[in-house]
Amino acid sequence: MTQTLETQPIQTAVNRGDEFEQKSSSIIKKYTLASAAAGLIPVTGIDILGSSAAQLFMIRELAQLYSVSTDDLTQTAIYSALGSTIAKLGTNLVVSILPGSGSNLAGAAVAGIYTATVGEFYKLHFRDGGTLDDVNIGDFANYFVEEVQRGDINMSTFTNPTSLLSHLS
Repeated sequence: MTQTLETQPIQTAVNRGDEFEQKSSSIIKKYTLASAAAGLIPVTGIDILGSSAAQLFMIRELAQLYSVSTDDLTQTAIYSALGSTIAKLGTNLVVSILPGSGSNLAGAAVAGIYTATVGEFYKLHFRDGGTLDDVNIGDFANYFVEEVQRGDINMSTFTNPTSLLSHLS
């Protein structure tokens, strides 16, 4: 017989008390801005590398904050590179939908929003006892979709720099 476990809506889980909330938010903001800056680089590949590096350093710092082992970051590096590449493809989509939005600014916004979402996901994962070894890419995809459904991520987030900054608050 299987037992059904009670679940909480994602926003309830996000708002639950966290002794490291202020420090983790600061870490996420720092690397989100670094990733957004990398997104301004007009050379494909260099921008992806910069954004991936920002995410990797952010995840490592969050893991250390939550006393999670960072002995093997290989899987994390692969996820960051893959995610940054997909985010770059998202930038191209945003630019094609919104002509005149400027690919560099759109690149910065997409890289920043994606990195902030990655940071929030890993913060919750580590806070709830997760490790780097048990990160599930499907859980991240569900988290991202829930962010979009709640309206935390929308087209204005990608086209309005103040939206990115308010997303970090």
